[in-house]
Amino acid sequence: MRTPILETERLILRPITADDAQEIYTNWASDPDVAKYMTWNTHPCVDVTIGWLTDVEQKLDSDTTYDWGFVRKADGKLIGSGGLYYTEVFDGFIIGYNIMKDCWRQGYTTEAARAMIDYAVKELGAKKFLGQHAIDNPNSGKVMEKVGFKYIKNGYYTKHDGTQVAAKDYILELE
Repeated sequence: MRTPILETERLILRPITADDAQEIYTNWASDPDVAKYMTWNTHPCVDVTIGWLTDVEQKLDSDTTYDWGFVRKADGKLIGSGGLYYTEVFDGFIIGYNIMKDCWRQGYTTEAARAMIDYAVKELGAKKFLGQHAIDNPNSGKVMEKVGFKYIKNGYYTKHDGTQVAAKDYILELE
C-alpha cells in the first residue's frame, strides 16, 4: 500500500523524497544532537541525505515500510520524520521517529507517533508495535508511553557504524 498522507491538528505527515534532501539535511540530519540517539550517524553532506531518501522513495509502495516527513501546518516547515517497519520475526511494526532540535518537547513527536499508529491499526490491521530508545534519551520513552507503549526490558541497538547503544525496549499490543 502506498504511503499515504496523514493529518493531525498541527502536522501533515507525508511521504518524503529526494526533493526534501536539503531541508532534511539542514533541519536535523546534519545535527549531531539529533543523530546521537539514532541508528544513523550525522550526515556529513547533503549527498548522504539524498542517498537515504532515494532508498526511501523506492519503498513508497511497500506493504511493510512506511516513512513520513512531519510538516508543521503553521509554516509548512519539514520538522522531522518517522515511520513504521514491519518485521516477521516480531510479527509487528517497529516505530521510529526523529525531530529537529528546535521542536523538541513541544508534543509534535507524540502527535506524529499517534497518527502513524492509528493509521497502522485502522488501515493495516496492525495489533503489535515495538519501540526502542537510547537510555540516555528518556524523552523518546515518554513519547512511547504517551501513545500507549509499555516498557518491557533493557536492551541495545546497533548504529550503522557498528556502535552499540544501551536502550530500553517498549511494546504496544492491541486486542
